Amino acid sequence: MSVRAVIIDDDVWALRELKTMLQEQCTDVVHVVSEFSDPKLALQYLKTHDAELIFLDIRMPEMSGFELLNQLDTSRFEVIFCTAYDQYAIQAIRYSALDYLLKPVNPEELSKAIKRFKDRREKNLTALKLQNLHDNLKTRDKDEVSLVIASKQGEHRFQLNEIVRCEADSNYTAIHLRNRKKFLASKTLGDIEEMLSPDHFIRIHKSHLVNLQHIATITVTDELVMDDESRLPVSRRRLQEVRQRVRS
Repeated sequence: MSVRAVIIDDDVWALRELKTMLQEQCTDVVHVVSEFSDPKLALQYLKTHDAELIFLDIRMPEMSGFELLNQLDTSRFEVIFCTAYDQYAIQAIRYSALDYLLKPVNPEELSKAIKRFKDRREKNLTALKLQNLHDNLKTRDKDEVSLVIASKQGEHRFQLNEIVRCEADSNYTAIHLRNRKKFLASKTLGDIEEMLSPDHFIRIHKSHLVNLQHIATITVTDELVMDDESRLPVSRRRLQEVRQRVRS
């Protein structure tokens, strides 16, 4: 059974293009019940009508996508953000464990986003994730950027500079924090690596991803020593890059 979806975008052309793609590619999953170029009208609609998925433009005149969400019960639906190219906004969305589409929307990327939605279907859009995204977009201080990660115990929010290293554990990832605490994230190491900025993190081994800020030294035997005193192997094919990043 298809889910009820609403599209909200002040760019009428982009709105119509997205609706057409959904009708042509995703009718078995998504049924567009309404679309709005005016976010105020969309807000009125969503207060009295059910929707399970919202495609939402971030930057709109009079009312941003975030301002709209702040006035709704976000536990009722999931959101896929639609945004023009803005690397900072995209990274903030990833850090908050939310989904997005880059405008103009690519049909293949739309299909991938719908597949991710189908795989979730647990309405896991939480106030924590939205607040994290809002906070990250307000700051340009890299030391204040935060990440939201899910584990079996719930969702965790912490600043990027708190992460010392990440270690693969089958289909999970052990995240080691600065205070020597750790938790098991419900994502593979590859998923975590994709979320984190390559400016701050580097993959040193198939099983290890480290924060450059927390590297203490690299030994003569090419072992990486972190400031939590852990000692990690560096794979041969990554050694040259690791040496360069450590010295820079």
